[in-house]
Amino acid sequence: MSLMIVAFTAISIAFGFAIDFFDVEKLLRTVTGLESNYGLIGLVMLFNIYILMYLGMNVGRARKKYGVEYPTMYADVNHSKNRKNANIFNCVQRSHQNSLEQQATFLTVCALSAQKYPLVAGVAAFVVCLGRLAYAAGYSTGDPSKRYRGAFGYFGLLTLLGCSWIVCLEQLGLDVNVISKFIK
Repeated sequence: MSLMIVAFTAISIAFGFAIDFFDVEKLLRTVTGLESNYGLIGLVMLFNIYILMYLGMNVGRARKKYGVEYPTMYADVNHSKNRKNANIFNCVQRSHQNSLEQQATFLTVCALSAQKYPLVAGVAAFVVCLGRLAYAAGYSTGDPSKRYRGAFGYFGLLTLLGCSWIVCLEQLGLDVNVISKFIK
């Protein structure tokens, strides 16, 4: 297992512990007046569907604009008449493909974390969605380094992943109130 995955997991679990310790779900209920139910996370998951449709339509428009016929997945930059246009198409296509690749993870942590933290999950998922849009907008310029404009979405993903860990560990009967034990 790579060190990056271990670090990502440790950071996400720390996020989960902090959310549980500071009772962020209750804070969100108080601030927003919303009930702790699945309405918000449901709306954000629907928003996610529209993001995927939007990104798919972007690929369709790019196919027409840059002359990349179906079923070709990516333009061949080395054999294209216009290498710049081939690269831009590939960046548009890649931003959509990457979003599709992330769906299994995103939907899993939304479903798990919403069991105990539905409002936190809704807000965190919204941050992921906004990050995904910023990622696609940056990547679609043809400059892959601009995809990092959406890196803030990882704060939402870390939150969802950490809350998912807390939910699963609690359902296994483990006491996850570690922080409160050290503070007392």
